Amino acid sequence: MLSNELKGDGLIQSSLDSLLRQQRSAHLLKRGKQKIRARQAGQHLSVYKGRGMDFAESRAYIPGDDIRAMDWRVTARTGVAHTKVFQEERERPILIWTDLRPAMFFATRGRFKSVLAAELASLLVWKSWLDGDRAGGMVVGANKHSEVRPARSKSKILQLLQLLADYTQALQTHANLPSASTISEPLALSWKRLRRVTSPGSQVYIISDFRGLDNEAEKQLLSISRHAAITLIRISDPFEEHLPEISSTKKQRFSLTDGRRFLRINFANKKVRSDYEKNHQKLSEQLKQLANRTKAHLINISTYDDDNQRLGKLIRGAL
Repeated sequence: MLSNELKGDGLIQSSLDSLLRQQRSAHLLKRGKQKIRARQAGQHLSVYKGRGMDFAESRAYIPGDDIRAMDWRVTARTGVAHTKVFQEERERPILIWTDLRPAMFFATRGRFKSVLAAELASLLVWKSWLDGDRAGGMVVGANKHSEVRPARSKSKILQLLQLLADYTQALQTHANLPSASTISEPLALSWKRLRRVTSPGSQVYIISDFRGLDNEAEKQLLSISRHAAITLIRISDPFEEHLPEISSTKKQRFSLTDGRRFLRINFANKKVRSDYEKNHQKLSEQLKQLANRTKAHLINISTYDDDNQRLGKLIRGAL
């Protein structure tokens, strides 16, 4: 039986308790977003599909009503001026797709990408709860996935948080350790499944490092974007962007391991460094283009970011 005090909790894996604590950050995130919206009120129309003000009914025009809300069809049909009445939409389906495949079990400093992903997903779940929305999600591992359909239910929230914690604890025992050589489910297949459970007007969050992004995966995301709003949250480690600078007097070959296999990299090799950085830049550009095509918001989170930096990026992002 595992102890409640998990070794490495919050760094290489998450416990249910640590994800429950994200509720406090959700309150800070909500307050931060409210301040920004207050400053921007009236400046922009909502970019979210199905969010904001919903049509409720038409009624006879009353002097002083906003002329822009006139219901011209009813006016023409009845011969009496009518105006549209709107009400704020109170509930919205929120779907959070969280990538906990083997490549996410990595960091050179701070939390593993997998832990960050679980914490961010938990924070978004709690914020959805505070906003009165229906939250659900899909958690994807090396060769399995789990789903929780959107619902405004504390038990469903706990179910999703427990799944996130369980998936990050694959490192708890060597027997469950995911290998880098493990064949993970393609993004296209997982996002096809996500598309099937996404109802019109939903807000979809994709939390991932986006390894394995290809044309088929992009097609699925484009399909989702036609009837739902999307926010892409990319989690990365600076090591994935630039290999560390190595002087000629220092060790130039380093060994990396996933716990089962070892890989030696010559950091001094210029071609290795160039190819490595080009691959990262290619994925970055691919993501930017995908965000433009799907009208999605793209938020970049680093394992080197502290809690305040991460929260600031989320507050400035479209959440």
